[in-house]
Amino acid sequence: MEVMVEVRRARVALVDDHPLFRQGLAVALRREDDLEVVGDVGSAAEALELASQVAIDIAVVDVLMPTTSGISLASELHERQPGCKVLGLSVIDDPGLIADMFRAHACGFASKTQEVSEILDAIRQVLGGLRYLPPRVSRDAVEAELATTPSHPMERLTRREREVFELLIRGNSNDEVATKLFISRRTVETHRQRIMRKLSAHSLAQMQRVAARYGGLEH
Repeated sequence: MEVMVEVRRARVALVDDHPLFRQGLAVALRREDDLEVVGDVGSAAEALELASQVAIDIAVVDVLMPTTSGISLASELHERQPGCKVLGLSVIDDPGLIADMFRAHACGFASKTQEVSEILDAIRQVLGGLRYLPPRVSRDAVEAELATTPSHPMERLTRREREVFELLIRGNSNDEVATKLFISRRTVETHRQRIMRKLSAHSLAQMQRVAARYGGLEH
């Protein structure tokens, strides 16, 4: 007589502030026999609340979320559930960003530009104890970043540049920054150009990503 043994499905949590992407990935995961979606949420706060209620085998975490970054969330999930593996996910595959995720106890990183089948493969590899990286990401570059002491980019900014930066990433216009700091609009524009050059940012969105990655101005 053959005995059927039911294999427990791996419990997956999805954490991403883009609903369409998150829900689309959830649909794909629910089609898999070996994976079970135990929650899909849009913020770090919701993810931590979920972690307080259910055991998670792997959390697929958007690296660049507003308010609390995926890097900070990875560390908190590790503290709350040491057995929960984290797969970072982002459209940006910068080696330094990936290294920061690994320092926060993430076990892998996948790109949002990859096919869904590749992301599913990444999930399974991480569950199997492997460190996953997309084929186009250089492992040597990531290892080189891990071997260095990470520097906080805000250290490159002057005190006044930090003040301008903080107001800009909170959505203030150049005119509003000028009014709040009692300086001219042209001075704000000059500070903005210098800030973007120092942070290697080419837009306000990229400046906000830097703030998300490093937790704002605190370090």
